[in-house]
Amino acid sequence: MLIDGKFHKAANNNTFDTFNPATEEKITHVSAATKEDVDKAVKAARRAFETGPWRRMAPVERQKCINKLADLIEKNRDELAHLESLDNGKP
Repeated sequence: MLIDGKFHKAANNNTFDTFNPATEEKITHVSAATKEDVDKAVKAARRAFETGPWRRMAPVERQKCINKLADLIEKNRDELAHLESLDNGKP
């Protein structure tokens, strides 16, 4: 889980496997968030919203950030599409 800019394991270290429903092949395992993890993520998001740079950023700077994100998604679209297809069982 990505919380406050850092990757974390679940508070209880639990994970679950995710499978391709079409083949039942295991894709990976992911952290199983607990209530504590969700609360931590919400607090980090609230703190980022209230004190982070986004609120004070000029619209043109926000636009640059969003465009950079869009460029990264576009650059990696084949991999992202493949992973999403596997996760949905519709390759």
